[in-house]
Amino acid sequence: MTSWWDRFPGRLEHELEDFATRELKFEVDETLFRGASRLLLRGNIDHKGKPVALEIIYPDLFPYFRPEVYAPQLRLGRHQNPLLGNLCLLDRPSTAWKPHETGAWLIAERVPLLLSLLEASPEAIRAGEAPQGEPVSVYFQGPPGMTIIVPEAALALDDQLRVGSGKLRFGLDMPPQLSIRALLCELTVRAHGQKTKIIAQAEEPLQQRFGGEEAHMRWVRLDGPPPGFDAEAIFAAAEAVQPGFGQPPWQRGADGEFAVTGVVFGEEVRQGVIEDGWLFAVRWQRTAGKILNQGSYALRGERLTTQDLGARIPRLAPLHEATIAQIGLGALGAPLALELARNQVAKLRLLEFDRVEGSQIVRWPFGVDAIGRWKLGVIDRFIQANYPYTSIEGFLHRLGQSAERQDRNESELELLDRLLDGATLIVDASAENRLQQLVADLAREREVDQVFLSATEGARGGQVALIVPGRGGCWLCWKLHVEDEAIPLPPAEEGTGVQPRGCGSSTFTGASFDLLPIVAHAARVCAAALHPAQAIGSTVWICALPEDPIGPPAWSSHPIAVHPRCPVCSPAPAGGPRL
Repeated sequence: MTSWWDRFPGRLEHELEDFATRELKFEVDETLFRGASRLLLRGNIDHKGKPVALEIIYPDLFPYFRPEVYAPQLRLGRHQNPLLGNLCLLDRPSTAWKPHETGAWLIAERVPLLLSLLEASPEAIRAGEAPQGEPVSVYFQGPPGMTIIVPEAALALDDQLRVGSGKLRFGLDMPPQLSIRALLCELTVRAHGQKTKIIAQAEEPLQQRFGGEEAHMRWVRLDGPPPGFDAEAIFAAAEAVQPGFGQPPWQRGADGEFAVTGVVFGEEVRQGVIEDGWLFAVRWQRTAGKILNQGSYALRGERLTTQDLGARIPRLAPLHEATIAQIGLGALGAPLALELARNQVAKLRLLEFDRVEGSQIVRWPFGVDAIGRWKLGVIDRFIQANYPYTSIEGFLHRLGQSAERQDRNESELELLDRLLDGATLIVDASAENRLQQLVADLAREREVDQVFLSATEGARGGQVALIVPGRGGCWLCWKLHVEDEAIPLPPAEEGTGVQPRGCGSSTFTGASFDLLPIVAHAARVCAAALHPAQAIGSTVWICALPEDPIGPPAWSSHPIAVHPRCPVCSPAPAGGPRL
């Protein structure tokens, strides 16, 4: 087996010599060294007259990555993994460790620094440590794929409430089973007179997302984290608070029976900030023939709230109140809709009338499973399943199809009124000139900003235009400036596209990854247009990809001024009508 000391001759000797130089008496675990090619050293250091036993183990990828130092006999309140006992001697990023540094340096310099810091005042600790919290619940990661989602209402309970019951709700696509994926949808307590009182409920978007069957559970409040890191330690801690809560009632699942107890306690969620955190213990049993199989596991409660989602994207807060009406869910429109939902836009109204064809999946966001389905339906289902705080309203309709008029109870103008009513931004990803003109006219009447995006043949380029009523020219001004060659067009390959076998019309060529810069910029423009402090006027951004296949895209920005020949924006000539 290749080791790091084989790869870097002399480095092992350098490490051991540095221990000797610093007068650190640490011994190599010869069994591990010779049997598994791993370097583990054990020894003691003196800290203020008391010996501190330490172990240091080197990673296989040393010196790129730091060694880990363990203090098996210490139980520090901070900066020590409570499960494994390793010490937090450096900040988390890998750059905090320099490859020229040694394990002896960690032992001689960083360990005394940490121990001295933890003996100081709270103010000194706060000033001397990395500015981040240490939530205990992160050490209770359950089996992959299993989770219980905790809503906002369950994170700020009255700490005088100590015990109660709760409900878990499963999704329609994930019925109750031993591998739990569920929402903590309700918490109750026994009030005066033994009446049940609801003290927390999940928000409506989460209730809708998890609209399936329910299961009952019990919960208790602990004064601190449970003393152990498995399900049985959680059950024991709950039992100590309320007899019987360590033996919750069995619930029937699709593949056996399960029983759940939750515990809530204060933990440090950010540096110096203590808030409620949740852990869950799950027992399960199933019978296979005449054999009863049993087990248990612990789960960390996963916070899913608008506050926690917004923490990573603070500048996009205006999207959380926005209603965006979008036309087109093709190679540009579909990924754009997903980006808007991912970044928590409040409402998306989507208009599309096309099915996914097999040849389209090379640049559509979803693959074989989407073939034959309505594009609108695929996007709608995915967003509702994964981004519940974005509400979707779909408009399955092909505009301009007069032959279908007799089958509908509203005109297309009425349908567009519903699509655009109350919209804070209108997006057109259809790349159809006449449709763009219609959208621009309707948006101008409503004084709503518009975003247009399209790509060229070969995906050699694209454009994103923002039209802001009252701040520059309109859509027609833009097209007139293009006609005058005052605003350029993006580059395009020669040719008229391709018609894949069996497809009813031709399409442009180009790879999905060449389209992504256009999608990303359109999303940025949407976010900027919705920001109350934005002062952007009507502008078009042109993307050009060089012929060099690995050359980066080049962007140029072009303000759209009022065009003198625009019949919409320019005043009529004296004594005559508008041109």
